[in-house]
Amino acid sequence: MHKDISIWMPLYIGDLQAKFARMTAEQIGATLLLMMDFWKNGAIPHDLATVCSITKLSQHTKAKTLLNTLMALELFEIESEQIHSNFLSSLKSQALQNQQMKSDKAKNAAQARWGKSASNAQASTKQRKVNTQAAPEKSPSITQVMLEPCPSSSSSSSSSSSSSSSSSNFEEKNESFLENSKWI
Repeated sequence: MHKDISIWMPLYIGDLQAKFARMTAEQIGATLLLMMDFWKNGAIPHDLATVCSITKLSQHTKAKTLLNTLMALELFEIESEQIHSNFLSSLKSQALQNQQMKSDKAKNAAQARWGKSASNAQASTKQRKVNTQAAPEKSPSITQVMLEPCPSSSSSSSSSSSSSSSSSNFEEKNESFLENSKWI
């Protein structure tokens, strides 16, 4: 699951300022466009029309001068009728290595985190199974407890005592139900 690194390109300000020190603003902009095209698409055909199209330079002479300057600065090289950049290729391989290293770290962290959680989840699932197998024999269901008839009261004086006894009876049943169901 590698994310495409062609969507970003590292620009090291100090390196580029040193290389661009004697270039015009138009040349700097054209160089950045050429660098971005190489980063995204790879080798560029050594054709002045293509270079003009990429750099937005209007004249072939300006494109030729730019290419000569970039070769002198060792930003680009011409090999077998294609324009390459060892400078950008090394940055791209470094970016791929960094991405792989970060991806591996993230995978290891996720495995460490979720591996422990998965074993805990399996253990709690096993415990729930044991509880559910034992629970039906020992305790009534909630429906059974709720449907049990309440004790009837025969007189008004006994109603206060029966209500207190029925509430204590309910609390006892509720306590035993909670104990037997082993809530987690």
